[in-house]
Amino acid sequence: MFKGGLNKLKSNELIRVASVNSLSVLVRLITGFVISKFTAIFIGPSGMAMTGNLSNFTQSVENLSSLGFKNGIIKYVSEYKDDPDEFKKIVSSGFFVALSIGLLLSFVLLVFSNTFSVFVFNTKTYTYLFRVSAFMVPLFSLQVFFIAIYNGLKQVHVIVLINIIAAIATAILIIYLMYINQLQGALLAMVMTPFVLFATLFFKYKLLIKIFKSISIVSVSKDFFLKIVSFFSMTLFSGIMAPLVYLGIRNYVIEHIGVDQAGYWEGMRKISNYFMLFVFSLFQMYVLPELSQKNSRLRLVVFNFYKTVLPVVLVCYLAIYFLRYFIIKIVLTEAFLPMQDLFLWQLLGDFFRIMFLVISYQFLAKKMVWPYILCEVIYMSLIYFISIYFIDLFGIKGVVQAHTLACFVYLLVLLFVFKKPLFRKQDIIQSTDYED
Repeated sequence: MFKGGLNKLKSNELIRVASVNSLSVLVRLITGFVISKFTAIFIGPSGMAMTGNLSNFTQSVENLSSLGFKNGIIKYVSEYKDDPDEFKKIVSSGFFVALSIGLLLSFVLLVFSNTFSVFVFNTKTYTYLFRVSAFMVPLFSLQVFFIAIYNGLKQVHVIVLINIIAAIATAILIIYLMYINQLQGALLAMVMTPFVLFATLFFKYKLLIKIFKSISIVSVSKDFFLKIVSFFSMTLFSGIMAPLVYLGIRNYVIEHIGVDQAGYWEGMRKISNYFMLFVFSLFQMYVLPELSQKNSRLRLVVFNFYKTVLPVVLVCYLAIYFLRYFIIKIVLTEAFLPMQDLFLWQLLGDFFRIMFLVISYQFLAKKMVWPYILCEVIYMSLIYFISIYFIDLFGIKGVVQAHTLACFVYLLVLLFVFKKPLFRKQDIIQSTDYED
């Protein structure tokens, strides 16, 4: 019995991906904690709030620079990786989509750098950051393109190696520039990160060259080109609008409560994001490729994920909550201790968020464009308006309370939208047979 259970674990694709990916996540956690510690020491809560604003803006630009093609490429490479002709069409079409978008965004950032500086920081002082970012965006687009190819091919070990090298190199860059020039250095390092990410691709140059040889202008397929570009609409709200929504909420906090309070929230979000690294990587490396395969069943993928990952997440979150005082002192500084009150609601919201994100990848895998956009509009609206309302009532704690309520409501929405593939009797019986 024990042997049979062990063999089942070994054959579980999610367990395999998670075990291989664990080293990458561990390295990214450690480097993330180190960066947060230096950030807290050198620039404090107010500086962390400013880096949070720039981070939200760069996230929107980076997501726009991929134009949603990352998920599209993962989907189609996963489907056609065994068909050389179709694979070549996908790779060629995706490459020119990525390059075109990167160059276009680079031009926009250069032309409107003053406007973006005022929008993010309410001053033109930081215009130079957006000009530097303009030269980095094409590199980021290409890096996302190649990583998406690796994901679709299920080159898990390659992705893990690249992620580890990128995490270490990025940490060195940020800490070095922050040590030299505090806040200015931290902000400059953030916009230079795409160069480091692109450079890490060359550590597996043979695979990179092999894929690059498949790229040809004559192999560009109008059909695949349009299919890949069509994913833009599916990432517009989650990839671009979400960071802007958080930017708007943070500016509201700064204006009505204070910049230090915004810094506490940003510190909480950083700790939350570090512990979400493992789960997010599984979404890209396991959930989307699995759901994109022909004859995939949403119920099997979702409940396998729930049974395997959620118990581990729950134990980790309980440990994080009870050790929050020590985590703040280790990862940040004593100046951030007031954020202890934010942990409970943030972690509870994150738990609901993990549950709904697994289901939401069905939108991407099956290209359900309009239902996806409608649901994302509902989610973004909930996050923003509940946050504004709760901030006025409960102060900074209202932001994380709004996070929990919005995530719970959105989970209920997705359970309703996908109630048939998740709960219909036929799939439940097949799921039971599969597990046996």
